[in-house]
Amino acid sequence: MVTTTARRPDAGLLTMAVVLAAAFFLGPLALGPDRLDDFPRLFLAYWSAGGPDFPPDLQHAVDHQFRYHLVRVLIAVPLLAVLVTLAHRRRRLRLPVGALALAAAVLLIANVQGAVSPFGTLLPHLASSTGDTRLAVLAQVRDQLDHGPVSPALEVMLDEYVRWHVVKAVLVGLLAAALAGLAVRSWRPRRWLSLLLALLAVAALVVVAANVTTVVNPGPPFLLLLQGG
Repeated sequence: MVTTTARRPDAGLLTMAVVLAAAFFLGPLALGPDRLDDFPRLFLAYWSAGGPDFPPDLQHAVDHQFRYHLVRVLIAVPLLAVLVTLAHRRRRLRLPVGALALAAAVLLIANVQGAVSPFGTLLPHLASSTGDTRLAVLAQVRDQLDHGPVSPALEVMLDEYVRWHVVKAVLVGLLAAALAGLAVRSWRPRRWLSLLLALLAVAALVVVAANVTTVVNPGPPFLLLLQGG
């Protein structure tokens, strides 16, 4: 039986989780417009210059992307902690709250990636650009990847792309370890839950393997990313 005294902290945790979830989606709006629609034009100017340094307008877009993901990381960390605590305290709500905690963990991983590789998270928006200029850039990237030499601008792009996947591999690996540990712990009381957690851990390991493969040979998947794949 849950006492009134026990319910009050749980109600506080639930309220905190709702507030943090709302802040996660609404908080970054305070940073202002993201200029993602303008990124293809800014990138083409950067590529044409050929150097590693970002022009001021592109640097502004990259800085905005970094702040956007950093704000979400700072909100997702306490949100995950609150959800994990709530799942531990309320056995009846453990499954739905645990699912929310897993979702929060995935969002945290994605935004840590964005914070450590803000320029890399902008690169998929190149697929929204059209015209001969974009096709010419893709042809130049393909030629440099296949035959070299690699320009300073492309080196920066590849470094950001590889860093993005390294961080994802490490964080998803930690998530897989946590899921495996929970699966072992849940084996006796709830075997079906243990099997579900084990399957999630295996799925996470598949994601880790995919990212490690990309890090080892980033060229083909990077080109596919620029093409919109």
